[in-house]
Amino acid sequence: MTSAGYRVSVDHSKCTGCAQCYAACPNKVFVIENKKAVPVYQEKCVGCRSCVVRCPSGAITLTPRDVYSFFARFYSKH
Repeated sequence: MTSAGYRVSVDHSKCTGCAQCYAACPNKVFVIENKKAVPVYQEKCVGCRSCVVRCPSGAITLTPRDVYSFFARFYSKH
């Protein structure tokens, strides 16, 4: 996968703003805004899952971008 190969999602109903994802991420994908993690630099995500492992509330998910591309192409044809 390329560095832009993953989509980072944060469930803000679960996020406590602890900044563990920010501390764990080697590429600094996250910023903390209004006491919530926001993945503003998603293009830097390499899919290492450090943020997912460190998040104590289970608020972060990573999804390969090619999954989104597949469904976008599929549904645009139907």
